[in-house]
Amino acid sequence: MSSRHIDCHVLVVGAGPSGCECARRLAADGWSVTVAEEHSSPGEPVHCTGIISAHAYRAFDLPLAAVQSELDTGELTSPGGVTLRVHLNGTRAYAVDRKALDLELASRAGDAGAEFSYGTRVQQAQVDGITVGITGTRAGKPWAARARAIVLAAGAKSRLPRQLGMAAQREAAYGAQAELPVPSPPVMRVWVGQQLAPGGFGWTVPGKPGWSRVGILTKEKPRDALRRLALVALDGGSGQLLEETIRVHPVPAAPRCPTYSDHALSLGDAAGQVKMTTGGGVYYGMLAAGIAAEVLSEQLSKNRLSARDLSRYQELWQQLLGPEQRAGTILRRLATSVPDHTVDEIFRFAEARGLSHQLVDLVDFDWHARPGVGLALALLARAPGEGRALRWLRQLVG
Repeated sequence: MSSRHIDCHVLVVGAGPSGCECARRLAADGWSVTVAEEHSSPGEPVHCTGIISAHAYRAFDLPLAAVQSELDTGELTSPGGVTLRVHLNGTRAYAVDRKALDLELASRAGDAGAEFSYGTRVQQAQVDGITVGITGTRAGKPWAARARAIVLAAGAKSRLPRQLGMAAQREAAYGAQAELPVPSPPVMRVWVGQQLAPGGFGWTVPGKPGWSRVGILTKEKPRDALRRLALVALDGGSGQLLEETIRVHPVPAAPRCPTYSDHALSLGDAAGQVKMTTGGGVYYGMLAAGIAAEVLSEQLSKNRLSARDLSRYQELWQQLLGPEQRAGTILRRLATSVPDHTVDEIFRFAEARGLSHQLVDLVDFDWHARPGVGLALALLARAPGEGRALRWLRQLVG
């Protein structure tokens, strides 16, 4: 290769879980890695609800010190107030302190040899044939770097993937959440309904002791939807929901392909590697990070970093996540097409026949969309007046 100076082999943009995991693996393979993070610390600001499955915790040996509560029960409430309570046969997920989690993952990447540049905002990236030129600001002053490859893991709002010819699809929903000084039981509670959360759902989970996290995923006016949810969910504590405590962020509603180009990969929310039902992306992003690091490490050693050489990354992550994402899209479309009164009928039907135990398969947290489609088919088949929706869903599945 050319002797042109480089500052590192790989520049990773974003110090979230997927960026840190990719940086850790690349550094462990012996590559020089710099992680550019625009904020002063990992985990700032916190946008994620912080629900991570017990399986993901085991798979990545995540720090138990970040766990704030264990979740072994879920409640799903219909628009009309019919609640299905699901006992999960043991802890299926944890509510975690995302800042503490992100700090630990950054520490692990640092221990493997990755370097971190905080307060660094990457604004431009351009491939010159053999390297990537990166410019931006650090601590408010002009900053530049050059690397053999770049990994874009800076979230759904980042414009960098499009600069490099990636992320042509940008369909998104919006999440809004807040943490309030209102006690919460150790239960994950979910509300559905088009009037409450058009195109999505609302939830509450326990936070730190004496606090609750309340959030909404919707396609319309997320702040208004969050206020509506707070009135329903917080048992008189909605007055604690202050405007300045609400955080709003885009959530990918479809994979953002292509996720590769010359000398570049996109990862995590920037690539749309999220659950199409809930918008959760920590586990999927970390799985994809391992694939990204494997492909990039191999191609760095061969000095073959063209888009064609890196395309295997997208093939592999879509083999792993694609079936679940496609099923999740079907389930989400179904949920947004069925009117609230029919959702109430389905809930009453399930409650009357004691079908709550079947929902345990849905609360896998990581791979729930495909069993969810099957359960939705079974319930719709018996819901009155929904033959059209059932036929439509079968057509989608088939």
